[in-house]
Amino acid sequence: MSFEKYRKLVGPAFLLSAALVVSGCNEALDTSSADSTDTAALDEKLHELIVTNRMDEPIRALNGASLPDIETSTLAQLGKKLFFSKSLGGDLTVSCATCHHPTLYGADELSFPIGTNATAADQLGLSRRASGDTLDIGRNTPTVFNAVLWTDNMFWDGRVERVQDGISTPDSALNQPDASAGTTLLAAQARFPTVTPTEMLGNTFAESAAGDQARTALAERLGGYGDGAHALELPNNDWLSHFQQGFGQDDTAENLITFANITEAIGEYERTLVFINSPWQSYLDGDDTAMSAAEKRGAIAFMSRPDEDGADCVRCHKGPLFSDQRFGLVAFPQFGVLTDDPNGDIGREGVTSERSDRYRFRTPSLLNVAETGPYGHAGSYASLEQVMAHYDDPRETVEQYFTNEDYCDLPQLATIADCATLFPDAERLSLLALTELEAARTAGQQNTGPQTEAEKGVLGRVNLSDGNISDLVAFMGALSDPCLDDELCLAKWIAEDTLDNPDGNMLKAKFSN
Repeated sequence: MSFEKYRKLVGPAFLLSAALVVSGCNEALDTSSADSTDTAALDEKLHELIVTNRMDEPIRALNGASLPDIETSTLAQLGKKLFFSKSLGGDLTVSCATCHHPTLYGADELSFPIGTNATAADQLGLSRRASGDTLDIGRNTPTVFNAVLWTDNMFWDGRVERVQDGISTPDSALNQPDASAGTTLLAAQARFPTVTPTEMLGNTFAESAAGDQARTALAERLGGYGDGAHALELPNNDWLSHFQQGFGQDDTAENLITFANITEAIGEYERTLVFINSPWQSYLDGDDTAMSAAEKRGAIAFMSRPDEDGADCVRCHKGPLFSDQRFGLVAFPQFGVLTDDPNGDIGREGVTSERSDRYRFRTPSLLNVAETGPYGHAGSYASLEQVMAHYDDPRETVEQYFTNEDYCDLPQLATIADCATLFPDAERLSLLALTELEAARTAGQQNTGPQTEAEKGVLGRVNLSDGNISDLVAFMGALSDPCLDDELCLAKWIAEDTLDNPDGNMLKAKFSN
């Protein structure tokens, strides 16, 4: 029976008794044995869990919303040119695509992004190296793929977020709207990497401009007007005609090439980066053959409670985005330059100043997650198997992580001779985060029943077998859109030298040395 037919059959009455039905099915079915799998029983149980957990709800940003088409939207096309232009980097060396290239699944393959201190501007992915092996950006790069589906906040700590009257950013007080944020989270987010010295701004440019002053100067550089036009000015510049086409206006550079219009266009390009046509989506659309038995067992474990031999991942990775868009305490290893701070990377607390938010980070979406490693706010884990092992036993996994110096096996760090000495306080701070997690658990924050907002998002206790982990990883593979590994499919989102290079400074990515 297809899922669509099943949902119509059970109707609203099913929702009242779903928990009992699911529990009964669990006793009758061993989901860890591939040899004894009854496909029909797997589908029946999975359909029930999908309805119970409301995982069939339409993605809000696509439900009735009109998203641009990269092939027909002139504004999105302008955004693509800007996204790939190193001219938005203060020192003309870094573009948005440097850390969010479509070929690298909208991210960069690295534990820590390398911005303005790269040894070679156009080297991307694992071939990108930092000068002196100095990793000066402290958090892993989130993918921009499906970023339009985030409706509440951006960044690991949510420092750009929707509030009642607009969008709050680091340029405004907490929970207060930023008048310059624009109308979308994506446009608001794009305002910040460009003025961060380690990411895009650099040091030479930053000596004379910062914040809004830097934003104005960058716009003037592209527009060829004002004092900013002389800040590492562009020898070739045809941006005005591209802005006129993108915005459909025959206007002057001063009026068209503003920083607000730059971020609006970049946001419009990012709004086209929607990749959700996965086997999981096909299954939801009624094709019971779209997923393998292992993927179905993994989906069942994903949505089942620990007392049902499940992992209860759906408690935080919920809905069609596979994220509650809140901030969770999971105690992944503290690692990277932010471990130079006395308390390490405090996460959401750095935004709210609330002690209860310490070491909490935004629940990542799992769409295309099999492609977007390494994982965690510091890119600490190279594989989903390691992530699952952490969920099963956080303390043992973290202790072994440092005993075995697993961080030096991360692809980005494996070639650094003194890797083990890079972040000497990382282990102590990781144990602090573990203590925070264990205290939260002891305080009863994992009790069933009503919970306050502060009590939500604490990693629960699970007991995962090797079979559970294998199945969960298989299910996460079923959340990937095949387009991501299809060069022809991705081509329309990648800038071309002859068409998308108004000033001759387009990123020309190299993925190997």
